[in-house]
Amino acid sequence: ALQTVRASRVDWGQTTSTVGSAGAGSAVGRTQSRQTTQMSTRHEPVHVGAPPGGLSDWAITPLHFNGFADLPTTEGVEVRSPLFSCFGHQWITAIYPGGDIDSNDGYVALFLANRTEEYIEIVYKYVIKHPNGGGDISISNRYGNLRMFSPMDSDGDAVNDAWPVRANNNFMLRSTLMNYLVDGTLIVEVHMR
Repeated sequence: ALQTVRASRVDWGQTTSTVGSAGAGSAVGRTQSRQTTQMSTRHEPVHVGAPPGGLSDWAITPLHFNGFADLPTTEGVEVRSPLFSCFGHQWITAIYPGGDIDSNDGYVALFLANRTEEYIEIVYKYVIKHPNGGGDISISNRYGNLRMFSPMDSDGDAVNDAWPVRANNNFMLRSTLMNYLVDGTLIVEVHMR
């Protein structure tokens, strides 16, 4: 019988087995030798907490809003992303395909919410790439400055301009976003650093 030893990365060990013959005159078995390779999958690094030093490269989380054309277009109705992690915090992005109550007619609203019980200060932006190589949509938080997010269940802090949710009530016209769908999916990249 073959025996394989598995290693966490690569097992270049020999596996041997004895093969015997049941026929007459076959009293001696022969030994076969085979090499078995076991590979493991390498995942991207997982960062816990904010990286040291100044602003780092962008951490990018692509969110796929599948069937965007069929999402509800009633004002104030949101579609939330699942929780995602960045810089040791949990986040949700909510899209309002019909706009929020403070949106102009025809505009989609996009919200980013801190779902962790700690403050964090980041720069963020949304990027939607044109599927045919046209101009991409890139919208930064106000002035591209650091923005403070307060803990998820807080009422915010007006003095320090820290809020658990940051809203872009007039993110982009829905009619414009319809030209950016990839097989019916609106892909919104959330960039943070």
